[in-house]
Amino acid sequence: MEGQQTPAQPERHVFLREGTVILRWLFGYYDKRGLQGWTTSPHWPHTLSTWVPQKPKTRFREATLVSMDVDELKESEGIPVQFHIGISVLRTQDLHDKCHSPLSHADSKSYIIRSYHWVVEDENYFSTHDNTFCFGKHRCLPLADLDKRLKKLLARCFPVILVVHGGHREITLLQKLNINLNPIFTIDTTKAARYPLQAFYDFSLKRLLKEFNIPFTGEHLHIAGNDAHFTLRVLLMIAVTDVRRELGSKEVPAWVPVFEAIARAPLPPMPLKRAQKAARKRREERAALGLGGPNVVTRSQSRLADATHL
Repeated sequence: MEGQQTPAQPERHVFLREGTVILRWLFGYYDKRGLQGWTTSPHWPHTLSTWVPQKPKTRFREATLVSMDVDELKESEGIPVQFHIGISVLRTQDLHDKCHSPLSHADSKSYIIRSYHWVVEDENYFSTHDNTFCFGKHRCLPLADLDKRLKKLLARCFPVILVVHGGHREITLLQKLNINLNPIFTIDTTKAARYPLQAFYDFSLKRLLKEFNIPFTGEHLHIAGNDAHFTLRVLLMIAVTDVRRELGSKEVPAWVPVFEAIARAPLPPMPLKRAQKAARKRREERAALGLGGPNVVTRSQSRLADATHL
């Protein structure tokens, strides 16, 4: 109707998700007065603190962040029988130690995050596919050994906080295989990133890497071990972005530049692709036979050159 005004739309607000609140508790900037949209405060488990009476003051909760990613999943009658699983491990005690190291800014490399790529029941996969896991060596193992290998890897990592990106596939796989890591919390980075970034929808891992200026290339993604590693880098930057937003003009904690340095550390070299390995092998074989390139002088050519100068 002419002259009728459209009523103003209510302002949309991004809800503060549980994963973000867990990060506040974990890294020591939790304030129950700042829980926007929460009617009650969370109940926190009893954990030890990394606090020591020296500067810089960091008060993390002692826990181990364990991220997981699953790719190349095949099932039989609803049960996983073949897949790739990426696992990355980061202890808050190691983060605390980095903050108190005199080399923390110059030496905060990605190796503080231990990353693994396990190929389950698919040992011939990399004979026909390029290996682009760049944070270590992949391992092949039978499905029957997965539970034992996981528990051995995480034997000294209690308490565990499970970290996923999206996470439905990873959590469902663990449930179907009756593997219980007994995490005290599970953080989904797609949800935890919403409030710090004021995003109304879930961002992909690629989008979050771009938002946080974390180095990557397209070749790195959709490889289980790489994605698990990148998920922990993203988690660190979610905490950085959130604490900056919460504190505003106040001085940020000493751990912020350390987290940024770890998350944005240069990537290790990409493993050689199969074609590159084949080319290198051919060069080595030619060199062994004295059949090098145009700049390589063979033994017979050398003798001929010597004779012409006599």
